[in-house]
Amino acid sequence: MSSANLLLTLLLGGCSFAAADHERLGDRAYRDGRFADAVAEYRAAVKSHPVARLWAKLGSAALHQGDLGTAITAFTSLVAADPERAAEAAAGLERVAHLAERGGAAEVVHLAAAVRALRSVAPGRPLGHFALAETSGLPPAEVLGALPSALASAGEGRSVDSLLVAYAGAQRVTTACDAAARTFQTVLRRSRDPGLRSSAGVGIAACALRLGLDALAADQAADAERWFEAAMRASLASPAGWRAAIGLGDARLGQGDVLGAAMAYQRVLSGTGVPDSLVKLASGKLNALGAPPPSAPEGRR
Repeated sequence: MSSANLLLTLLLGGCSFAAADHERLGDRAYRDGRFADAVAEYRAAVKSHPVARLWAKLGSAALHQGDLGTAITAFTSLVAADPERAAEAAAGLERVAHLAERGGAAEVVHLAAAVRALRSVAPGRPLGHFALAETSGLPPAEVLGALPSALASAGEGRSVDSLLVAYAGAQRVTTACDAAARTFQTVLRRSRDPGLRSSAGVGIAACALRLGLDALAADQAADAERWFEAAMRASLASPAGWRAAIGLGDARLGQGDVLGAAMAYQRVLSGTGVPDSLVKLASGKLNALGAPPPSAPEGRR
């Protein structure tokens, strides 16, 4: 054997011996419940010997330690090292997602990362309610692009309905209120869940209010009246619903229906839980209906 080959063999052997030593120390720490030490030893081992066995051990130790970022990296690397272990990696990533979900807002980044990794290592695996997590923290425009694929892998009904609510919310924020209202309506048709139905109702009210105000500004009082009525039907006992009632009065007044306008304003004043600012606005409009016309300026008499 040449001196160069001998040197290479010694170097490789040294790396293997070092990895084995770190693996042995990691195994001992894992058995003793010293998971932080186990993570450190396994991490050192994979640096010199990145094989599937060590990635799996690192992922498991990181899960016990609560080091979710390392666990995600380890389980993703496990599949890269041995594609036959994709199911094992997917199970590990699901555990990461569950732990991140329990961590609340502080772990939302790891939750989204775990779901993205899960989609990568096991594309056909249903994500259930975790499908929504993939869009966490994205701007509304990016949510619109990410949600269709999330919907495709959501699996069960409530997860799909939750994603539809998120999708409609992103549509509304990006000013696609017509499309958002239709998506919210789909949720109302599909779901019996009180929370999702309430969210969809509030979303429809906000969209219909926006469209009604736009129609009113464009002197399309009849169209505005229809949108305001839709907002009130969807969620009257919400700020958007009460504001729509005031808009309904304005739309009726624009069509010459003074009595109808007064009834709409009075509905706001008779309501419970109406924000003070909207009570003041409705009161001012109602009082103005009975007020004498303003005097003409001196120079125009």
